[in-house]
Amino acid sequence: MTTKSMIDKKLNIRFENGTTASGKTAIKTINISNVKLAAADEDMLEAGNAYASLTSLTLDGVRMTDVYDLTNEE
Repeated sequence: MTTKSMIDKKLNIRFENGTTASGKTAIKTINISNVKLAAADEDMLEAGNAYASLTSLTLDGVRMTDVYDLTNEE
């Protein structure tokens, strides 16, 4: 049986950053690692929005990444 344990949580805050040569919206991402593992989804969104309010860039979205270790349990 495979088990997993969370080892890291990351906050990814995406901003519109002009346009590319092909005319698509360019995205700039700010990554914040080592977030408290017990942080609630609502807290993560609130933190992303608070960070975005400190910049002049337009917020494209807030993402969260959970990182797990996978092991075989015998």
